[in-house]
Amino acid sequence: MGRKTWLSIAAAFLVGAGSAATAYGLAGASSGVTVASQPPADQVPRTRQALVAQWEKELAKADLKLPEGWEKMSTDQIRAQYIIQRRHNAGPLPTGPDYDPGFHNNPYG
Repeated sequence: MGRKTWLSIAAAFLVGAGSAATAYGLAGASSGVTVASQPPADQVPRTRQALVAQWEKELAKADLKLPEGWEKMSTDQIRAQYIIQRRHNAGPLPTGPDYDPGFHNNPYG
């Protein structure tokens, strides 16, 4: 490849990197809200005993108890059930004006 081709590739890379950095800066700086589909990893217990204890607490919030045969479940299955119950206890997602309070006060939109 010739020098012109390499310069074109380098220029395209720099333009793309600059655009990506700008987009990331605008998107990251404009909102302080983080939406997660599941609890952060540091909040999910790692040991089987801790998972069972937290799962029991979440079930108790819904007036439920551990299902029969839970002892035979794998740690991954218990973790999944704990996260599912935690999401269920959180209730439905907000809609309408509660979904994004202050949206109408946004000076950019």
